[in-house]
Amino acid sequence: MRRLYFIKVVFTLLLCLNFAKSWGQDIVNLRHIVQRGETIEILADKYKLTTDILKTVNLGMDTFYTGMEVLIPVDKKYMWLRSEDDNEIILKDIAGYFSEYQEASRVFNTGDYKKADKLFESTIRNHGKYLPCEEAYFGRAMCDYNRNKWSSAIEGFAQVISIDECPEELREQSRSLKANAEEKREARNQRTANFFSGLFQAAAEVGTAYMAASQANVGQGSYNYPSMSQGKSLGSMSNAEFTNYVNTSLYQLANYSMMQVEQQWKQEEIQVKTGFASTYRQLHDGKEPSADEVQAAYNNYMQNKVNAYKTVQQASSGMYDRELGINGSSSNDSKKKTASGFVCSVCRDSHVCQTCNGSGWQSGMGDNHDYYGAGINKIPCGNCSNGRSKGDGICHYCK
Repeated sequence: MRRLYFIKVVFTLLLCLNFAKSWGQDIVNLRHIVQRGETIEILADKYKLTTDILKTVNLGMDTFYTGMEVLIPVDKKYMWLRSEDDNEIILKDIAGYFSEYQEASRVFNTGDYKKADKLFESTIRNHGKYLPCEEAYFGRAMCDYNRNKWSSAIEGFAQVISIDECPEELREQSRSLKANAEEKREARNQRTANFFSGLFQAAAEVGTAYMAASQANVGQGSYNYPSMSQGKSLGSMSNAEFTNYVNTSLYQLANYSMMQVEQQWKQEEIQVKTGFASTYRQLHDGKEPSADEVQAAYNNYMQNKVNAYKTVQQASSGMYDRELGINGSSSNDSKKKTASGFVCSVCRDSHVCQTCNGSGWQSGMGDNHDYYGAGINKIPCGNCSNGRSKGDGICHYCK
């Protein structure tokens, strides 16, 4: 409940708080002609101001009527690439941005994150050419965060952090949520790796016999993993749901494998005994072997098979590495690896930043400008740069 309340407060007060903190610092007063039906309250709400601020900027405004000229104070960040001569166009753009952002925030607060994501995206597409849209970028990242789309959320928060006009409070909040999303993505990757590691280990226990059984039963149905509920994925499961899914999967796989193995062993026993009896008759002028002789021959066959299997296991464990000329040590073994098999599960030991793929740049505002000399729609990487220049392209988790 506290988290939900916090999110609603962020989206409700974000615009007003940003403007209030910049009041009197980087403000430009733009002229606006009052239209029919507009009141001072409507104008204040339209541009996220208060009536007191409007009255302070427009000293001596005792009356309010259609056609009068009033001054609307706006942050200079909304003047990007435009001049005060475009005042009505700028004001219309700002009002449109605030209106669309509020609607997207309203939908977000209902819990329909998929629809809200589309509305935030539309807001950025409509106004991102001239406005920084940091609130909308933050809203889009929050939609991905609440839908457990951790990689997209991480990229979204990194984009908010990289916006020069972004207020420090919003930047810090984005850093905190980005770090949290990274932890959740790592936990999901660990759970997925552990899940498949468990499946592979279970399969290895019956590996040789299982493959033989599969070949001997061509045309029979294969194993299917337990189905998930609609809309569910491994990453979106709770710990209890995930544990239950893993246990069910391993249990069913083990049962299926053992059924196949039992069938294969039965067929193999018949083949070995039949083959022994046939050879025995040929060597003893048609005489039939006794049941004990047949069973002894089968037992001897199985013992040889077990001995061969043990030899293979010992070889794979490194027991014969010296005889085979294999060096089993590695300088990297001193570093602790994660369940994914890598020292750094983020870059998978490539040491390359996964946000920019080592280039130091990432996709920017979605327009056709080259602000940093890196090419159209490119900004400094949110993970490996300081936000003002090209990143070093190095994974900042393992350095």
